[in-house]
Amino acid sequence: MYTRNLLSYNYKSNIDSIVIRKINLIKMLFLLLLLIIFLTSIVRFYNFFECVNSSSFPVDDFKTDISMLSEAVNIIETERTSNDNLQINNFGSDGKIVDASEIRTDLAAALIKIGDMDNDKKLSDEEITELGVMKLDTKVIQKELREFQFNLRSSDHNLKNFIVITKGKYAGTILYNGPLKFIDDEHKRYFGLELWMDAK
Repeated sequence: MYTRNLLSYNYKSNIDSIVIRKINLIKMLFLLLLLIIFLTSIVRFYNFFECVNSSSFPVDDFKTDISMLSEAVNIIETERTSNDNLQINNFGSDGKIVDASEIRTDLAAALIKIGDMDNDKKLSDEEITELGVMKLDTKVIQKELREFQFNLRSSDHNLKNFIVITKGKYAGTILYNGPLKFIDDEHKRYFGLELWMDAK
């Protein structure tokens, strides 16, 4: 009888220890899972904040937006010249030449490639006037984009951050004059379809 009770006790004791070990294992696995989730979240937040801090964004949607805006301003210009519509300014612009101080430093540095006529490595007000750099008339552009049923896809939807060249061989060229950086895999920072500079 005593042996039977002892065997029964040992059996229960073994079962209890197995159950306790399984419970402890489940607890450890659960804690490990929580730790993995926590670390993954930290990595994602870090990557997100790195992206926000550098203001670096993918180029594909940006190029699509620039293409669509370029098409829109060229259609507007064609309609303006063919209908003698003097209520609309050149290429859907606001009709006012921007000051050199209104052009962001990085864009100004990139614009030197096409606008520096006196080779002084600077972009003067006269050179900006020669290019006819103007802000977009947002109402005119929005109307044209609605007709295309097109919405801007890139990270910056603000039409006030885009400018257009209205004179010379680059007339109709849309450029980005906003705070974000659109950088491709080759570390080129784009301001327009053709205008870029090496990212710093």
